[in-house]
Formats: sequence, structure tokens, C-alpha cells
Amino acid sequence: MTKPSDRELIQAVFAGEKAAYEKLYDRYAPLVRAICYDTTRNLTDAQDLAQDVFMRAYEKLDRLRDPDRFGKWVVGIARLRCKEWRCQKSKGRDKHVGLNNAQAAAPDPPNDSRIEHLQQMITTLPEKERLALHTFYLQGKSANNARRIMGLSRSGFYRVLDRARKRLECLLVKEQENIR
Repeated sequence: MTKPSDRELIQAVFAGEKAAYEKLYDRYAPLVRAICYDTTRNLTDAQDLAQDVFMRAYEKLDRLRDPDRFGKWVVGIARLRCKEWRCQKSKGRDKHVGLNNAQAAAPDPPNDSRIEHLQQMITTLPEKERLALHTFYLQGKSANNARRIMGLSRSGFYRVLDRARKRLECLLVKEQENIR
């Protein structure tokens, strides 16, 4: 049984099938959450932003010109929403000190420290490289799907992915040298 394409799912959404949008959500939510986590560094905030991204995408679905590019489109909405979140956060720093302290008191669920450390290193990479790593390795998308989501040619995607791997390798080597 083959998975329905994004185009088929979007046509089903327009036909009134709510389950079709749930399938789109399941397909792209891990990637959108990863993008949001890169911005917020907090799992709860990232999940809230991701929900907002999918609500916005649903409300504006009729504006999507090419249903086969839903992944790239929703990633663009996520990037925009994260930019808005950063602006709101910088404007409201002084106003919401109590709320920020309450959020800090509720840490993210425990995680393997090596994975957490690698995620921290990934956040230092340029956005395009982070997205390539997220789509290909962390979300397990095929190279073809990952390049379509990013809007790159096959060779362009592999160049970005290669740069990201090399930067991560350099960071790891530098860290090892500092430990010695």
C-alpha cells in the first residue's frame, strides 16, 4: 500500500476529509517541531509553536499554489512563525519576567545527554544546514523528499548536507582537542 501524496491529501482536505489533514500533520510535524525547537530551545514552546504553524497552514491552505510543495510551504510558515516568536520574546522580556521564571522552573523532560549535546551543536549551524540535517537524518526523510522540502536540486541538497556534516565534525574535533 502506497502512501498518498501531499497533493492527494490536500484534495481530500478540500473534499471535507479531516483525517487527510491529520496525515499531513503526522508527516511534517516532527520536522516543524525541530525547526521550532531550534528557535525556542524549549520543548513546550516548540510544541506550541508547531501547533500554531499547522493551524495557520490549515487556515491558509487555499492559498497553496502547488499542493506537491506542501512540505516546503509549511516549513516556510514555521520559519516565519519562529521569527515572530523571537520578536515577541525580545519585546516582552521585561513585561513577562514572572512567566519566564515559571517556565524555567518546569524543565524539559530528561534526555540522553549525548543527544542533547549534539542537538546543541546543531543549533550553532546556519539555518539551511540545520534544516538539511533535520530533514534527512533526524526526521528520516529520503534525500529526494528532503531536497523537495528545502526547495533544492539534488546536488544542491547534498552540498548543503555535506557542509553541515563537515561543520559538525570540526566542532566535535575542536571539542575533543579542548578536552585533552
